[in-house]
Amino acid sequence: MLGAVDQARDNAVHEQSKPENQYDTLALEAAYLAHGQSVRAAELQRQIAVLKHFEIVDYRCDSAIVVGAVVQLCDHTKQLPKWLWIVPVAGGVDLQSEEVNITTITPDAPLGSKILGYYEGDEILFRLGGNEKCFEVVSVI
Repeated sequence: MLGAVDQARDNAVHEQSKPENQYDTLALEAAYLAHGQSVRAAELQRQIAVLKHFEIVDYRCDSAIVVGAVVQLCDHTKQLPKWLWIVPVAGGVDLQSEEVNITTITPDAPLGSKILGYYEGDEILFRLGGNEKCFEVVSVI
């Protein structure tokens, strides 16, 4: 990623990127790309630092859902189990553990913030826009 940032920055300041007329925006576009990539690289470095210091807690069956928990939800309409790992950063990543697909989700996500504090056996009514779903917390590990 840092190599791409350096390359985009070099392209933005390269002599051939200088505008030939008022409509030539190659250098401006390269500068925007370099800035966006450097912001993304900084965010990824921050996420790595957070995950390096993230402590995984042992859970019991009577533990509330908190950041670090792996939660199994069951959708009442389709009866499809959904496994979620609540992490402080890097949500939206699909992981495979044996034959179970686990999706990472952060507390900033609508469902992530909604399920915090619930317990195994609780039902969660989740509304997003005009859609409404009901989940049961099957297990918290």
